[in-house]
Amino acid sequence: MFNYRLFIFYIVLLFSCNDSFSQRVGVQLLCSPRKDSILLRWAPIDQKAWKVGNQFGYSVMRYTILRDNEIPADKSPVRLTNEPLKPRPLNEWEQYESDKYVSIAAECIFNDQFKGVKTGGDPFMAVKKYNNDQHRFSFALYSADQSLKAASLSGLYIADKSAKSNEKYLYKVFIATADTALKVDTAIAFTGVSEYQPLPKPFDLKAEWGDKVVSLSWNFIYLKHIYNSYFVEKSEDGGKTYKPITENGVVQLADEGVTPHQIYKSDTLIDNETKYYYRVKGISAFGEVGPPSDSIFGQGTKPIVTAPTIINNEVVDNKKIKLTWEFPDDMNRYITGFRIYSSSKPKGRKHRIYESKLPIERTFTDTLPDITNYYTISVFNQAKEKFSNIITYSQLVDSFPPKPPVNVIGSIDSIGKVTLSWNRNTDKDLEGYRVYSSNSPNFEFILETPAVIKDTVFVDTINIKTLTRSIYYRVRAIDLRQNQSAFSAIVKLNRPDVIPPVSPVIKSIDEQKGGILISWVNSSSIDVASHQLFRKERSDLEFREIAKFGKPIEEMSTYLDKKVATGKEYIYYLAAEDESGLKSNSKTMACKTAGIKEVIKLSKREETGKVKLTWDIKSDKKVIKVLIYRKVGEEQLQLYDNSITDSYIDTKLSPEKTYEYRIKAIYEDEGSSEFSNTVKVKL
Repeated sequence: MFNYRLFIFYIVLLFSCNDSFSQRVGVQLLCSPRKDSILLRWAPIDQKAWKVGNQFGYSVMRYTILRDNEIPADKSPVRLTNEPLKPRPLNEWEQYESDKYVSIAAECIFNDQFKGVKTGGDPFMAVKKYNNDQHRFSFALYSADQSLKAASLSGLYIADKSAKSNEKYLYKVFIATADTALKVDTAIAFTGVSEYQPLPKPFDLKAEWGDKVVSLSWNFIYLKHIYNSYFVEKSEDGGKTYKPITENGVVQLADEGVTPHQIYKSDTLIDNETKYYYRVKGISAFGEVGPPSDSIFGQGTKPIVTAPTIINNEVVDNKKIKLTWEFPDDMNRYITGFRIYSSSKPKGRKHRIYESKLPIERTFTDTLPDITNYYTISVFNQAKEKFSNIITYSQLVDSFPPKPPVNVIGSIDSIGKVTLSWNRNTDKDLEGYRVYSSNSPNFEFILETPAVIKDTVFVDTINIKTLTRSIYYRVRAIDLRQNQSAFSAIVKLNRPDVIPPVSPVIKSIDEQKGGILISWVNSSSIDVASHQLFRKERSDLEFREIAKFGKPIEEMSTYLDKKVATGKEYIYYLAAEDESGLKSNSKTMACKTAGIKEVIKLSKREETGKVKLTWDIKSDKKVIKVLIYRKVGEEQLQLYDNSITDSYIDTKLSPEKTYEYRIKAIYEDEGSSEFSNTVKVKL
């Protein structure tokens, strides 16, 4: 049985046995199984590796990984090159000078115009040498991609004709240099003769036809691992014979890091009358030309420069509108047809109501027009749609009112804001709506909106501090001919409760052991929902809520405020809130807690680059931490840090600056002391 875990372990072992296997770039390898051999093509990844490879050559090793679907006992590698493959001597290239790619590769390898030239510290010369090497490297690899003979002479190709169909191999290609300082990655590929597949044909060939020109595109990314360039072929005899449109293959160029999905090529046409056929063939890195793609065909077309113009509109039986337009007849062969667009408003969004694919057509009858109609026309083909800039207006006679609005609903909020809404009418010639109101369904309704409103929402403001509990609304629709619908059904809206609850009354505030006891009379309002107790210190600007109580049961309530500090004056008030969210407040009442004897003395000791603060705190309360405040120069005094010990060292000081320090003690009951004395430090 085939042991997949052992197989994977063996592959990993081979990967790790070479010190140059890393994430660094170097050589890349591509294998192409044939029926009786395996073709190997490799390439250095940059011009530095290319020059090193040209100097030392490339070694090719083969490892037999599987034999008859089993890992063989003999795992010894086979060296496919008796000596490293490097560019052949120049005299061996000359017999192939008819192959232009061989000539280009030889020129790049053997003709270095800057060879032996020193830069002498000149940056411009260094850039020239670098650009020269980069161009030689790029054109040499391009030539090897286009010609298998150029690749072979460059030392970048070998055919393993000893490969067997029942075996699979791991191939390794590396630069044969003993210089350990050159970290060039080894290229690795795993394949076998059994993986042979015929070359695929390109697909997704498309064409955009213009005036004596065609732009071709086809899928590039799907077959980019197989083909590096393409031949584009054209036929002018109905697809019987094809000829390449360029001498060289078409290569997809792109910025670094960008992989385009499509490849593009344009071709000029002799005329717009001949039907042309096109197809493409891929060229692999081994110089193999694949099968042709499916053919496409078409003809050149003149660009549309003139738009059609509607020259007449005729109302038929007040039900239909017949349009007539003009357009040059000599352009009929280059267009697909015409499109008619319509809107009920001059600047409204226009919808396509008709598309003709008869280039000779010049009339259209709109059988479902609106009361008002604004028409525009366009001409189109596969490449373009051109609109007329003239809008044609046509209307029907209208004497029928719209239907009355339905599903009118509304609400009134606590400040008297009324919001009405209703369903939008389906009448095509609707202009808008008018809203009417009354304090009684039996009185006359007064118009609230002299101007027609376009929306199906109406917002109004009314007086809610009135004895009239309800208000009534109704709506009617108006069309573009000012025909008015009947009134909608009446909607009744109730004004909200705006009378706040009776205010609570604070009866007493007394300091007791453990806090301040507040006693009060709860609000007597029936709809009161809760009470909130608010407090602030005498020096504070705002009150904050310290307790909240539900719907009261008893007439009187009390609360002990434990979070108070000694020697502080606190001001309290109560708020009652009813079920409508209305509130009323009691009068404020103050209480001052007894003071305690507290002494806070802050001292300093200046040292090099730092200052040590110490303090002595005398208080009846337990101190849990000390807040350190610092002032730098003329800045404001700010909270700087805290300490739970009896000292603090500040090292974040700068020369020539004056620092002031004060502290506050934080007690166990969450109260705080007054500020200490100020100490100054100047380095």
